Amino acid sequence: MAEFASEEVLVGSASQLAGGDHSSGPTRTLLQRSQMRVVLIDLAAGQELPPHRPDSDLVLAVLDGIGQLLTGKELRPVRAGDLAVVRAGVPRGLRCLEGRLVALGVVTPPPGIEAHRPLEDGSGWPEDAQGEDPVQVIHEEHVHLLEGIAALSRLARAAPALQARELGAALAATVCFLRTDLLPHAMGEEMLVYPAVERLLRATGGATSSMALDHRRIQELTEDLAHTAEVPASALDCAAAQRQLQALAAVVTLHFDKEEVDYLPRLHQLSPQERGALVAALRGEAEVPDAR
Repeated sequence: MAEFASEEVLVGSASQLAGGDHSSGPTRTLLQRSQMRVVLIDLAAGQELPPHRPDSDLVLAVLDGIGQLLTGKELRPVRAGDLAVVRAGVPRGLRCLEGRLVALGVVTPPPGIEAHRPLEDGSGWPEDAQGEDPVQVIHEEHVHLLEGIAALSRLARAAPALQARELGAALAATVCFLRTDLLPHAMGEEMLVYPAVERLLRATGGATSSMALDHRRIQELTEDLAHTAEVPASALDCAAAQRQLQALAAVVTLHFDKEEVDYLPRLHQLSPQERGALVAALRGEAEVPDAR
């Protein structure tokens, strides 16, 4: 067990203090007193603190990652931001499900080595019952909605050749689809799906991954447009070029809207030192600052 208790001051992110070096075990003591021990727990994917029953109270704060906490015979999901209090004598165990799990534990009084022995009754991790997969439910809705989106794309291509009355009827049907199918689906995701996903993103450090996905799509659309532009002028597919330009403009505009409205204003919450380091990196004057 690595000891940090000799340091007068420890400041840094949980991941930095944990260090990620598991050679000396998954726990590191930050502070030791006669009636209290503060430990930093760093578990890799699949690693665990086996179920045990110490005669000590535990306050556990999950700082990074996703895992499971055993309390008694109950298995509870835990993620970054969760807090647990386990009374003395109650069996407990902690394991990381994926990536890396970092947690802060305050134990009082400090348990001895024997307190971490396996439970005498041989009990361990209970079976984790799996319910219905919400991913499949949402995927099925997407399949249905994508049929309507495909029809919308076909209408966009055919619109220049349609008579006004025919186009008006098609537009009315499209608006009906958007209002009765697509928009309610979007509102349902904002109310139910996104809050659940947001907790998982925060726990795994991937809160901006969707923005990076926009960048990948912009890159793909750029390559598609480049292929269209490389052909001789006599063979240029004007309709394809129009669709690609419209798609590129739509994706980039929406991406910048998200950055300007939701992301960039949050940078004002950085400390003066963090702002300075980020500006220097943006101008190429320094290395990219550690965002952890």
